[in-house]
Amino acid sequence: MYKTFIRVYNKSDIGERVTGNYDYFIGLDVSPYIGNWVAICDEKVVAHSKSFKEVYAEAKEKCGRSKPFIAMVPTDETMIL
Repeated sequence: MYKTFIRVYNKSDIGERVTGNYDYFIGLDVSPYIGNWVAICDEKVVAHSKSFKEVYAEAKEKCGRSKPFIAMVPTDETMIL
């Protein structure tokens, strides 16, 4: 199942940072990340793995106070309805 997660923690996170990371993800060549979770901070991929927990922990460490955008890149077999 394909899910995209945007988690907003407080009002200061709403706006350009979240939108910029989402826009970066939409335009990103995701072929190297198929089947992986991807974390993006400041319009850069900062972590990727098959494990959400690993990606979240690494992104939290690398992003500092910024909140990461985390999404799963689906495989070819994934059906999106």
